Amino acid sequence: MENYKIGVDLGGTKLLGILTDNHSNILKKKKINIQENINIDKIIEEIMNIYTELSQDVEIETLGLAVPSSVQFDTGVASFLPAYGWKDVPFKHLIESEIDIIVRLENDVNMATLAEFKLGAGIGVNSLYTFYPGTGIGGGYISNGKLVRGYNGTAGEIGHMVIDVNGAGCKCGQRGCLETIVSNTGFRRLLNESKSVSSLDNIENIRSENIVEAWNTGDSTIQNIFEFQAEVLGISVANVINITGVERIIIGGQIYHLLEEELLPIVRGTAKEHAIGDGMKNVDIRLNKLGPEAPALGVTML
Repeated sequence: MENYKIGVDLGGTKLLGILTDNHSNILKKKKINIQENINIDKIIEEIMNIYTELSQDVEIETLGLAVPSSVQFDTGVASFLPAYGWKDVPFKHLIESEIDIIVRLENDVNMATLAEFKLGAGIGVNSLYTFYPGTGIGGGYISNGKLVRGYNGTAGEIGHMVIDVNGAGCKCGQRGCLETIVSNTGFRRLLNESKSVSSLDNIENIRSENIVEAWNTGDSTIQNIFEFQAEVLGISVANVINITGVERIIIGGQIYHLLEEELLPIVRGTAKEHAIGDGMKNVDIRLNKLGPEAPALGVTML
């Protein structure tokens, strides 16, 4: 008998839902763009719209929701969603009040990590750590083949590891977090603070293709910023290796795919330099394989 599941990923600007079968094949997708200043009731309504469309003609076993927040897994409460300013949202209760199926809630990067471990760049190892630079930077941790959530559901929050105690302020309230450097937000800050001229100075919405073009045309400001980010990321990788001793590091983010040959050697070299003893010996650093469906896919695997 086929067991169908729905996974939904709540991002900063969209909801992405998928329908999967027993073998984690994606059978259908549904994407809904989210308007600014949306409220929780409207989010639940849109999740129900996704459920209604994806569940046509099939019986759904579970619905999973991946959220940009640390999660109280047992109760299905999202502790804090900085992108929306919401705290202690009981997503599991709110959704189960609408539909009579089991609902599971998890952190989005944890779910992307789980999907990569089972179906993507994590195949073949028993432990790994992921880094996902984007607007911020998230991380996920697999040990002995299992996702590590931590005592309070905050394990893997690599973006808020303090790199510089006197550094820039972070939206979490601390100063000098990794996220203030290795992220799209960090890039914009470093560009604004740079005393050098860049070809991107007057572009309001900088896209990945703008960055690659600037790099390829010899924009030294852009090259210096991304080389610095790669060094800081390498130091962070070394810190993770020193603490966890995982077998593999997986790095996401579109820029690292587009500038793989330029940036990954810096990450690898810096990590090796700063890891203790033989901590980096035979540790593989590679890029993620799965696409934007990874968080929604991972939450169907719970």
